[in-house]
Amino acid sequence: MAIRATIAGTGSYLPPWVVKNDDLREYMETSDEWIYERSGIRTRRYAEVGVTTSDLALEASKRALEDAGVRAEDVQCIVLATLSPDIHFPGTGLFLQEKLGIAGLSCACYDVRAQCSGFLYATEAARAFIESGIYENVLVVGAEIHSHFLEFSTRGRLVTVLFGDGAGAVVLRGKEAEPGGQGILCSEVHGDGRGALNGVHQKVFDMGHRPFLDYDVLDTEKNADLWPNMSNPRGLYTNGVIRMSEVTLSVLGKAGFTVDDVDWVLPHQANLHMIRDMAERVQLPQGKVLVNIDTYGNTSAATIPILLDENIRNGKIRRGHLLVFTAFGSGFTWGGVLVRY
Repeated sequence: MAIRATIAGTGSYLPPWVVKNDDLREYMETSDEWIYERSGIRTRRYAEVGVTTSDLALEASKRALEDAGVRAEDVQCIVLATLSPDIHFPGTGLFLQEKLGIAGLSCACYDVRAQCSGFLYATEAARAFIESGIYENVLVVGAEIHSHFLEFSTRGRLVTVLFGDGAGAVVLRGKEAEPGGQGILCSEVHGDGRGALNGVHQKVFDMGHRPFLDYDVLDTEKNADLWPNMSNPRGLYTNGVIRMSEVTLSVLGKAGFTVDDVDWVLPHQANLHMIRDMAERVQLPQGKVLVNIDTYGNTSAATIPILLDENIRNGKIRRGHLLVFTAFGSGFTWGGVLVRY
């Protein structure tokens, strides 16, 4: 009997603090018009001091588990994607497990570091676990707190204006595969290390040094390595459009579908212009592309699960719809998932 990984439930959580574009003028030379014209972003959410990535992940996970009708103790594996872990180690999935009240139970915890493609990497791993029979219920989470490590100055504005905080979660459950039935029909993820320092990166430390910090963190004028850096915006943009277009067509073709068969595409919310250019490149009607970047900005690994949960709850996405998830991130990483919801 073939088993397919299906979406049993979804959940998301955004911290309540809304930050408008003009609010950032307090820290840097910018404006609502400058930010919106370049990115399509109007607002984003920030977590308060003291709130961690696993706190956001917890709220999204509880909502996903409730939606799926699954108890936390029935989760056999957590795959959590983030580029903003609670601490350097151990992994944030372990903190989430403890906060869910299932520490000490037989629940494996994996952390995925694939930046903005992290949720798709995590989804493919969870799919493999389920379809191979290792686990039946897997909690897949994308969660980020960017606001605690952004550089709030004119020097850092190119990156800072883009990002927000949030979390999304999906409960994947194994189910007997049926022709035309629910579940993940195809997934693929890719990486190209030539882009590791040729896009967005944040060095913070370097294990080639002893000690691993080779700068004074208190020297705000010289500690550029502490903050995210976007070294090649145009290259990042162009690669994102090309790779998301390629992988969208690839997962559709492998499963025997075309763009015409798709109900909704849920792309990573990096830049509104990138999303529109990708849709045009694959000849996809803009009306089939879901976006919320104007409201939440770029929440990296959390963008797709937040977008998914939001549009399930508002009634746009319904059972039986054919969905494509596609993302591109620093590294470079990218991927696509085709799912019948």
